Order: sequence, then C-alpha cells, then structure tokens
Amino acid sequence: MRGRAGIGKAALVRHSFAAAKASDIPCLLVDGRGTKQMLLDIMEQLHDLLGLVIPSDTLGPKLKARARLRGGLEWRNLARTLSRITVIESGNIIIATLRKAPVAVFIEALEVSPQKADLFARMMEVANVVAGMDEKNKRIRISRMLWKFQTVIELKPLPVETCEQIARAWLEKRPIRFSDERTRSRFIRHVAQTSGGVPAAISGLLETAAQEEEVTPAKARQFTHEAGITYMDMTPLIVVGVVIAMAGRYVSRGIGEVEMLVFSGVATALFMGLRFFMWQLRAR
Repeated sequence: MRGRAGIGKAALVRHSFAAAKASDIPCLLVDGRGTKQMLLDIMEQLHDLLGLVIPSDTLGPKLKARARLRGGLEWRNLARTLSRITVIESGNIIIATLRKAPVAVFIEALEVSPQKADLFARMMEVANVVAGMDEKNKRIRISRMLWKFQTVIELKPLPVETCEQIARAWLEKRPIRFSDERTRSRFIRHVAQTSGGVPAAISGLLETAAQEEEVTPAKARQFTHEAGITYMDMTPLIVVGVVIAMAGRYVSRGIGEVEMLVFSGVATALFMGLRFFMWQLRAR
C-alpha cells in the first residue's frame, strides 16, 4: 500500500490484520516501535502462534530443564532471556520460526532503519507480507524490496464530497459550538478543501476546532493541518534556472557584458555546490 503521509496506510494495514486474524489466518502485526521492542513483540506473537524455534545454546540450564519437564515454555519465562540477545540473533529466531508454517506478516510502515529493512527483506523470503509505504520514500534499501510485492495498491486522496460527509458524521458524534449554521457549513467546506482529501488532516482539523469554545466566521477558515499541505519539488526549476545562468556566462562573453559575466559565474559556483547536496539526497 503506497500513498502520501496521513492517507491511512497504517490504519488499512491494521484493519487488514484484524480481518485476517478474525478469519483464523496465521498472521502477525509489526508496528512502528523501536528495533529491540519490535523484535520482542514479533517473537511474542510468533510464540503464541507457532512456538518459537530457539537455539539450544540461547537458553540457560534452568530453562532447558523446565522446557523438558513441562514440554515447553511460556512467554513470561522466555521474555527476559530473549531481551538480552542481539538483534541478529533475534532476527534468526524469527526467520527460523516463520519457516515452520505459512504466516501473513502485516507491516505498518517500511520507513525504517537499515536493521529493520534487512529483517523485513528476510521475512519476505519466508512469509506473505503486506506493508504500507510513503510514496515519497526513495531510499535504496526500500526500493530493493519493492519488486518482491506482487501487488501495489495506490491510496488516493478522498473526494471533496466524501470529506464533507466525514466531517458531518464527526460533528454529529462530537458537536462543536458554531456562531451560526452558516459558519458551520463554511467550516465543513474549509475542512474538505484544506485537508486535501487526507484522513489524518480531516481528523486533525476537527480535533483542533473542538478545542475552541466557539467557532466564529473569522476562525472557520483559519484552521490548518500539516498532513493536508502539498509541497512542490523545486529541484527541476532550480536546475533549469542555473543552466540558464550558465548559458548566460557564454552569452556575456560574446557581447562583452561584465556584470552579466559576474552574475553567471556566481550562478555556476552555486550550481557546483548544489549538485553535491542533490546527489547526496538522491542516494537516501
């Protein structure tokens, strides 16, 4: 699932996980916790689902004896020991356990560190994976995993009419005081237009307005939310502008214009500096 920030990728992943779990499909959910906590959470889910495949040298003598006596160990007996092992060892246990049976893995977001990206790439080799990803994510370690997904779902912004319906339904459950009915209608239109069709922006605008004692006509159009703002990539325009400036350097030489030559020289130096930073950003 791919889309802009706030479009609902994580929410859709969680909903899909809940539906799969209700259908008795073996599945686990990977949220956005820190690496160590995330690994422990995955191992706990796999322990309840399939039973962990743990190397014998990982467990101490007492745990080994208890496992033989009881025919297995509960998670509370394993949690302390597994929290002390390395990230690589945790990943090996997870992959070995996933090989026992087909499991569907739901990952809320692929915008992750190199350690997590490496684990997710290994999980794709032994399990069916569903994940959400920001459409602007161009990192190489993420791009290398995309070809493994059989289907890519593009999440598009909601139509204005749908945004208005969501806002009205929200206001029915959590009424906000407006100075008059006309202001209420203006506010709903403002939410639908300003949100850009992004559910997170709709929710944020409504939550912000709910904190006001009364929404007046002046306030109705002042609410904004970061998720609803669309940014334009100015890189192509900058490159074109600098190329024109570089061309002006040769033109200025031909016509003998000193000021134009100086300006073109500064623009050329600026381009050489920007090129380094643009190349670094491209590699991320």
